[in-house]
Amino acid sequence: MGQFSSLWPALGATGALLVFLLGYRMARTSPRDYLDAGDLILLKEERRREARLSPVSRLAARFVPRLRRLIGPAGVRYLQQMIDQAGRPAGVSVDALLRSVCWWAVLLTPVVVLFIVQGQVLPALLCPAVAVLLPLARISGQGRRRRESIDRDLPDFLDILAVTVNAGISFRSALARVTDRFEGPISDEIRLTLDQMGHGASTKVAFLSMQRRSGSTAMRSFTTAFLQADELGAPLAETLNQIALDMRRESAQMLRRKASQTVPKVTLVTSLVMVPAALILVIVGLAIGSGIDFGSISEALR
Repeated sequence: MGQFSSLWPALGATGALLVFLLGYRMARTSPRDYLDAGDLILLKEERRREARLSPVSRLAARFVPRLRRLIGPAGVRYLQQMIDQAGRPAGVSVDALLRSVCWWAVLLTPVVVLFIVQGQVLPALLCPAVAVLLPLARISGQGRRRRESIDRDLPDFLDILAVTVNAGISFRSALARVTDRFEGPISDEIRLTLDQMGHGASTKVAFLSMQRRSGSTAMRSFTTAFLQADELGAPLAETLNQIALDMRRESAQMLRRKASQTVPKVTLVTSLVMVPAALILVIVGLAIGSGIDFGSISEALR
């Protein structure tokens, strides 16, 4: 019994020694030794991208860790959500976005100093806001265009999906077949969702992740209605047709609202451009047609 009880400390000490030696070996070796071929390719592309950075970009990159700590985890999650809704463009990450903000901040620093020297405080305070808004406006515009594309293509996608499901094909196989027929953001999102489901994610988790990545109102309505129908056991094809019909109604209402908002803009442009030109044309025509000698009138006034 005493030999058995003394064996466990010896095994524990041996295991601790092995873990220490393995950790020391990993700390002394290069991380590339533990990466596969795909990770090495991504690492090389990132290194090449960093090597092509300008001196200003390299200077801005030094401030990225500080800015990342300043915005905190909530800010990082918000930026990552913006990148996901924009379709995760190549070379765009949270650090790359923060580096763009720092790049604009470094570039606008002399302008801020010049405004302060001249005593113009308000423009100096607006420069940091410009440095933040310029990079975010670009990624926000990409996300808006991507959401509009998803809202436009989703009803047709659901119609074809309903026909495919009615043909007797399982839902996941039908999703894969219909996705191959489409292109653009909706195809990318559905394909990524199918990959998540293929790697063990549940249908609910995969669809909620797709809803969060897309940021589309139509996708949110589709996900909510589909998950409710899946939990209640409603017929899938009828549910898809009803969702597509509701989305087309919402799309028509949205187009009507946009059209009603366009009328005042067209009226404003017409008032600012065409009305002054028409008034000038009428006044000049009346002056020429009246035959009044404006030269004699000006001499009499003198």
